[in-house]
Amino acid sequence: MRQPGHAKPFWERLSPAAILFPHAKLQKLHYYGGIILAAHQDNEVNNLGLPAMTQRSSYFRPKWIFLLPLLALFLTAFSQMAYAERKAAIVVGNGEYEFAPLANPKNDSKLIAATLTELGFDVLLFYDVKKAAAGDLENAIRTHLLGADLAILYYAGHALQYEGRSLLLPVDVRTGSAKEVIDDAMVLNDLIDIVKDDPVGVKLIILDACRNNPLTSEKGLRQGLANIEAGAGQVLIAFATGAGEVAYDGTGVNSPYSLALANALQQPGLDIYDTFRTVRGDVRLATNGSQIPWITGSIETKFVLKPGGAEKPAPEVLGGAGELTIDQVLWYFIQDSADPTDFERFAKVFPKSQLAAEALKRSSLQVAELQKRGLFVSGALAATPISTEPPSDEATAAAGAEFIFQQAGERAVSETFRIWPREMPDTQSGMKTLVTDCDLYAADPNDPQRVVPGVTNGLVNVRDGLRSCGYALAADPSNPRLQFQLARVLEIAKRYDWAEHFYELASQQQYSAAFVNLGYMARAGIGREVDYKRALDFYMKAAPLGNLRARTNVGTAYIRGQGVPQNTEEGILWYRLAASSGWSNAITALGDSFRRGTGVKKDDVEATRLYAAAADAGQIDAMTNLGRAYVSGLGVKKDVKRGYDLMIRATEMGNQYAPFYAARLLVKGEGNVPRDANRALALLELSARRGFEDAYLELAKGYEEGSFSRGKPDLQKAYFNATLATRFKVEEAERTKSSVGEKLNAATRKEIEGEVELFVQQNGL
Repeated sequence: MRQPGHAKPFWERLSPAAILFPHAKLQKLHYYGGIILAAHQDNEVNNLGLPAMTQRSSYFRPKWIFLLPLLALFLTAFSQMAYAERKAAIVVGNGEYEFAPLANPKNDSKLIAATLTELGFDVLLFYDVKKAAAGDLENAIRTHLLGADLAILYYAGHALQYEGRSLLLPVDVRTGSAKEVIDDAMVLNDLIDIVKDDPVGVKLIILDACRNNPLTSEKGLRQGLANIEAGAGQVLIAFATGAGEVAYDGTGVNSPYSLALANALQQPGLDIYDTFRTVRGDVRLATNGSQIPWITGSIETKFVLKPGGAEKPAPEVLGGAGELTIDQVLWYFIQDSADPTDFERFAKVFPKSQLAAEALKRSSLQVAELQKRGLFVSGALAATPISTEPPSDEATAAAGAEFIFQQAGERAVSETFRIWPREMPDTQSGMKTLVTDCDLYAADPNDPQRVVPGVTNGLVNVRDGLRSCGYALAADPSNPRLQFQLARVLEIAKRYDWAEHFYELASQQQYSAAFVNLGYMARAGIGREVDYKRALDFYMKAAPLGNLRARTNVGTAYIRGQGVPQNTEEGILWYRLAASSGWSNAITALGDSFRRGTGVKKDDVEATRLYAAAADAGQIDAMTNLGRAYVSGLGVKKDVKRGYDLMIRATEMGNQYAPFYAARLLVKGEGNVPRDANRALALLELSARRGFEDAYLELAKGYEEGSFSRGKPDLQKAYFNATLATRFKVEEAERTKSSVGEKLNAATRKEIEGEVELFVQQNGL
């Protein structure tokens, strides 16, 4: 599905074969890594549209060896000025399956290809690879990726596993039997074998390829991908989700994984491990913890995928509000675009900008580059008038009349509320006159003044959101809602200084959500030092405007004494005020206060009543606490099964604490909830992946006691989890680590501690 008003990128206007080489010119030129090489006249076109080459052009034959001394002298001089590594990528998006079509791989591959191109990668993009082209894809990997300083192979589509092998499915895979599927599939290990021992550079294999697949009913075929070893070279394999698990295609234009990956790639200053740690966190947020990306392998070379600062200086806010212009911000993000329409649109919308002439120049250069490479742009599409709202493409109509705003977390509303028409009713003063593409991409579900349901942070498409909000604001420069939404996307893109600037512009018009976000940035130390006083000042400006989130945060500041002398009674008043308007977070906070006796007399019955009210509204922390109350019998008649069911419901909605407490119940069993060691283990691992560090200590204790293996201790896994718990500074973790460590020899402890270091490096703390 595609959101309305999304311009068709230039590469989508090309046939799959013409993306690389037009048949008319194949007999004359090859384009390779930015260099035009001489080619043999008898080359033929293979199934991918590539010339049938299995080796480099004769241009590089030894007859040029006499130039090597001169070349060495040149390189010595050049190295004193700059160093430019070769970055290459192959991107594959398979969606047009007959047995189970996928809506998003084509969109995902376009997004990743565009992002990598803007990062300086030489990208080959393939849609809907058929089984006859599998060998040609392998040849493309050999000729394009081998020898690159940084090489990426990205695949989006269906995948399965069979007897420990991961199978990537071509779009015309036969599905009559398991044997047919296996015979037609591309074996992932075979593709990895091509690059894994390359002595040059770092290789990344990125797989958004574990979509739910109906073929798993066939004997021997399993969903998801198998564990894969990366090999001896510098190879890192990134999975959209864990081994054997399902990655979600998403309800929007892109999968949660591709969105998170594209957003992370665009953040300046992140190295490869930083990037995938960021992706892991964003996907976890976007899927309520149901999908946890994973990586395997190890690399030594540190690559920063998008250098920050020096290479592409950012315009600065010179003084008061209004001095950072929209054209400056947009230019910063589009200046490396490979799409000439980006520059055409910029020049059309900002004809008086100092950058307009440069935009037209770059547009011409990009078109010339496409022609030089033998690419073509459809005449009809090229002639389409450029407006501030780009035309939607045919895929939009084909995708259906509706799409669903993507939300996750405790504030996610029912899907029924998030269904939105692609074409709104034609009225004189209704929604159609209010809603822009900026709203569709960047509205905040917590903004009381939004005009659409909104998109959760981890599901915001930063690349398209920046363009949509920038151009929408250019058309309506004093609109505080659009100022706020552009600021929100800039904050997600980690341009915190610019985000604050546009939040401040919106706040000058008393836009309450802008005050709240400025307060949150100060409270959490985002883009600046933690400043509770500054945070409270902003919350106090939003609270009189009726913002319930701000009123709750003011209450929390008084309860904790953050930015103001502690006064729990005052805090309770603010909680009551927000709760009286039905804000479930405030109701939950009030329940916590009664349970702990903070600012009020301790009252378990009242706490439980408040938790029940908040849980009915979908507040998952309240749901978890209510479940614990039923299990313990505090404030309510004891009902272990009902408590367990509530915790499982909260788990399914993404809560990180609920699986921990449900697992503790299952380890030994109680009442009419029988013991289930396997389920307990799975829930504890889920809680840990969602970020509740205490789960690592509970895992360590369980492995030490043999709770997950019929009484037989697994000391190595116990030590691994206890060591992780100490890294998170979990209380009592050091004691458990010490007691387990005494039962292991020094060499084993050292090996496990090395595994923990690698885990932290890959996944973060």
